[in-house]
Amino acid sequence: MNLIFGVILIITMTMMLFMSPEGVLGAFIAGGEKALALSVQMTVVYAVWLGILNVFEKTGLSGKFARALKPANKWLFGTLPEKANDYVSLNISANILGMSGATTPMGIKAVNEMEKHEGTEYAIAMFFVINATSVQLIPSSVLALRIKFGAAAASDVILPTILATLLSSVIGVLLVKLFIRKK
Repeated sequence: MNLIFGVILIITMTMMLFMSPEGVLGAFIAGGEKALALSVQMTVVYAVWLGILNVFEKTGLSGKFARALKPANKWLFGTLPEKANDYVSLNISANILGMSGATTPMGIKAVNEMEKHEGTEYAIAMFFVINATSVQLIPSSVLALRIKFGAAAASDVILPTILATLLSSVIGVLLVKLFIRKK
């Protein structure tokens, strides 16, 4: 597939260079500037949320939140090791706040912690589905993009996002419970 796209890109760029070289170079420069500006702005959003999560972890609130989520985690994942439960809880709470990209480090730590123990294949599969479908109460990345690009009502996506992510999470959890067995 990459070969096909590569060939199409080379053919298109070659044609454009012969037809309008100033247009191609101008588009490259403009596209690069926009991509860089957007990357910096999104990095700021993620840095703020990661800072909040770091404070959450250092103050011990993450442990309290993990204990509060323990019954739900037990129902979803089965019995989890304590550290894995903490990471899973942080990951889920960050996803609920719409920080999908910022949750990756906690997700990796959670899976690494679960892999250290026997019989956690079901929990890892469920965690993957929960992480992929995650209910989002505040889709902060989408809101940041909508605000940046001047949407008239940037928050109009909140209710549809909650409904769509809730439905996808429920269906995902049910499918995992139906097709993958706990050990």
